[in-house]
Amino acid sequence: MDPNALINTIIDKHEATYKGDKQYRNAIAHMATINIAEITEANIRDVVEDFLYNWGRMGRVLGREQYLGWQAKVAEIIKLNSEILKQFQNRNIETENLGNHKSEIVRLYESLKDATGRIASAKILNLVCPDFFPLWDNAVAEAVRAELANLQGHEFNKNIDPFSGEDYFRFMDGVRIFMSRHSDTILSLSVRYQQKKLRIVDQCFWWMVRRPLSLMF
Repeated sequence: MDPNALINTIIDKHEATYKGDKQYRNAIAHMATINIAEITEANIRDVVEDFLYNWGRMGRVLGREQYLGWQAKVAEIIKLNSEILKQFQNRNIETENLGNHKSEIVRLYESLKDATGRIASAKILNLVCPDFFPLWDNAVAEAVRAELANLQGHEFNKNIDPFSGEDYFRFMDGVRIFMSRHSDTILSLSVRYQQKKLRIVDQCFWWMVRRPLSLMF
């Protein structure tokens, strides 16, 4: 099957199953109304905690003792980094030279990972900057890592620790490559389903790693 036709099929199946992903879109819209330079722990509990626990299903992870008080920590991290985060809120991953922002990307991811873990950190970054920071999880990260390792012309560093800031930066570059190769299809689906382009990519990756046989039934 043509890759673009496959992407269309996957997103159609995902949207038919999850009926528009209202929780995600509402959370993104709510976060956009908050001035992150003045974000409070109450904002985190109201928007981010609800997003991570109900949509992201991160309650079990974030309930661990090591993440106790993560809400206050995240509020402080976002406030301290509000200037660069505001810049990223106005940027799109597919049009950026990510190398120009590598140190900031690695630092932001690492600081949030210390507070919330390796998966929730990317979810928070995406919630704040939904056109710049992609979502990932264990299965998607592993799948993209494997493809980048075999991508012709791509220098893959095997010594990068999985789920480190360097690994997340590399994942972002993989997402950017994917989006550039399928830009028209992703844009069309984004318009059709009124979803962020990065959310379309996430839906595609999520479905492929979890339900590949559905494409043959």
